[in-house]
Amino acid sequence: MNTIHNWKEWIGTDESGKGDYFGPLVVAGVYVNSVCKEEFEEQGIVDGKKISINQIRKMTDWLREHYNENIVVIKKMPTEYNSVYKQLQEQDKNLNHLLAEMHIKAIKKLSTQTGTKNAVIDKFSYSDIITPKFNINDFQLKQVTKGERDIAVAAASVIARDTFRDELSSLSDDYKLDLPPGATHVIQTGKDFIRTHGKENLKHVAKLHFKTTKQVLNQKDS
Repeated sequence: MNTIHNWKEWIGTDESGKGDYFGPLVVAGVYVNSVCKEEFEEQGIVDGKKISINQIRKMTDWLREHYNENIVVIKKMPTEYNSVYKQLQEQDKNLNHLLAEMHIKAIKKLSTQTGTKNAVIDKFSYSDIITPKFNINDFQLKQVTKGERDIAVAAASVIARDTFRDELSSLSDDYKLDLPPGATHVIQTGKDFIRTHGKENLKHVAKLHFKTTKQVLNQKDS
């Protein structure tokens, strides 16, 4: 793991589901100190995007078993996500504002539980919409690209991805249709969903603001 700070304890946050048409948006936060840092490294905790789903599940199970109190998960299932996103659009805001809110909530919750005021965030926006929400005299925040170089962010990426896949699987079971991850090869599934459950229920499984929705509904760009 590359070192991007010299803190003895800190929080790392990362998200999953941002680019996936079906399923929720998830942000996970993980608290790390000098003790569990070594254990995380011994377990081979790495960026969740670089390992298989089976490896993610095994790592998540280990993290939950040994350090569940160090973990916070914030998620927006599609129904809530679509409602919140519509409100953001009315305020001339975008997805990054929702992500910022979720990262902030995870950090503040873990900070309250652990007392630490240090956090590393996998950077997702060119503009800084997170720091103004904190008292910078109390908190030290680092927003870095490829933040998964940090062991806490890597652990958060694993937890976030596992949570996303678990919730996507639950939605698939609820609607008896295999909802795939990603944003490609999803159009036919969307059409199949509408054929079975009606377009009014698409908001319960998909992120409607994606351009994919127009393709699913056979609508042309205006």
